[in-house]
Amino acid sequence: MFYVRVIVVSCILLMLALPGYASQNPDLASPAVVINLPSRTLELYLGNTLVKTYPVAIGKVSTPTPVGSFSITSKEVNPGWYPPKGGAVVPSGPDNPLGYRWMEFLPLYGIHGTNAPWAIGEAVSNGCIRMQEEAVEELFEIIPYGTPVYVTYDRVKVHVDENQVSIGIYPDVYNYGSVLVEEVKQKLAAHELQGVVNDAYIKQLINEEADHQIVIAQFFNIKVNNKILAEHAIIQGDTKYIPVWAIAKLVKTNIIWDEGTHTVKASLKEVPGEVKGNVVYVSMENLQTLFGGQALVKVDEKVVEYNIYSLSLNNKAIAGEVKMAGETLAVPILPVAEALGYKPVWDSGNKILFIQDKQIPVTMISNQPYLPITQIYEYLKAYVFLNQQAYSIELTYPFVP
Repeated sequence: MFYVRVIVVSCILLMLALPGYASQNPDLASPAVVINLPSRTLELYLGNTLVKTYPVAIGKVSTPTPVGSFSITSKEVNPGWYPPKGGAVVPSGPDNPLGYRWMEFLPLYGIHGTNAPWAIGEAVSNGCIRMQEEAVEELFEIIPYGTPVYVTYDRVKVHVDENQVSIGIYPDVYNYGSVLVEEVKQKLAAHELQGVVNDAYIKQLINEEADHQIVIAQFFNIKVNNKILAEHAIIQGDTKYIPVWAIAKLVKTNIIWDEGTHTVKASLKEVPGEVKGNVVYVSMENLQTLFGGQALVKVDEKVVEYNIYSLSLNNKAIAGEVKMAGETLAVPILPVAEALGYKPVWDSGNKILFIQDKQIPVTMISNQPYLPITQIYEYLKAYVFLNQQAYSIELTYPFVP
C-alpha cells in the first residue's frame, strides 16, 4: 500500500523546481514526451518527429506542475487512490480520480488518467498531469521506463510541418512573464523563417493571445514545366510568394536584388520583393511580370505550377513571351513575323497590323499584338509544332516570298 500512498501525495505537493523556462528544442531520444504547461499539451515524439499531441490538465496556480527534465520511473495499471484529507482508499474504478493508468516522472508526480474528463485543458490539478482515459492508456503502451519527460513553460509555440507553419501564443497560467516580439522572432529564426511575418502582425498575435495555433503560412511545392523544384512557395492569405532566384536560374535570366528599395530587376522590368529567411521572394503576379509564363495554384495538391513556353524558328530562339489568348496559346506576332523575314507594319494607335499589305487580325495581350498559334500557318505560312511536355513552340519551314 505504500506505493499507492506515494501516488496520492504526488498530486498534492507544491512544485519542487523553480519557475522559469526549460531549455527549448531538447535533443529528444526515441520515444520522448514534451509537456508544455501554457498550452496544456503533451507531445509524443519518436526521435525528432512529433507523432501526436494530447490535451492535458496541469497543476493549478497554487500547486503548479514542476518545470524541468525528468523521466518515467514507474508505471502502474489500475492504481488506487488515498484522499489527501484522509479517508478510505478508493480502489480502481469510476470513482478513482487517477483513472486506470499511472506513469511517474518525478517522485510524487505523475501522468495519469481521470474520472473528470471535462477538466482536461485546464489548470486544476495538484501538480500531476491528467489525460483523457483513452489517451493515457494509449500512451502507457508506447512509452517504457526511462522515457524522457520534458516539462516546459513556452508561451510561444512555433510548429513547422511539411505543409505549413503556425504560431501559438498561450496564456501565462503561472504568471511567469510576458511574451515579447523578439522572442517570437527568435523562434521563427530558429526555423530559418525570420521575416515570414512582420512585427505588427506578431504584436497582433501577442495581443490576441489566441490560445491555439494560428497558421501564418503554407508551403507549396513549385512545379516549373513539369519539374519539381527543391524550393517551396509560401502562401500567406491571398498572396503567393515565389523564390525568385530559383526561377531566374531555371529560365536563364539575370536578376538584380536591390536591398535598399527591396525590388527585383530583370531586363527593363522591376517589381517589389521580400526577404523571408535568407531567400528573396516575389508575388506570383510579379513573377509573371518579370519572366512571363502562366502560374496556377492547385490547392488540393499543394502545388504552384509555373509554365513558361519557349519559342523558336528552325531551332533558333525568338525573343518574346508566349501567352494565353482565351484557351489558346498565342505568340507575339511582331518578332515572329520579323524572324520569318516579313516586314510588319504596326499601327499602335489603331491596333492594326499589316503584313505584305494584308491586314492581320491580332489579339491584344498586355498592350501587345499576339496571334493564336492556330492561325500562324494561315497568315505567316509557317508550320507549328507544339511540344506540351517540353513547353516549347517550334516554327519550321517558313514561306519565303
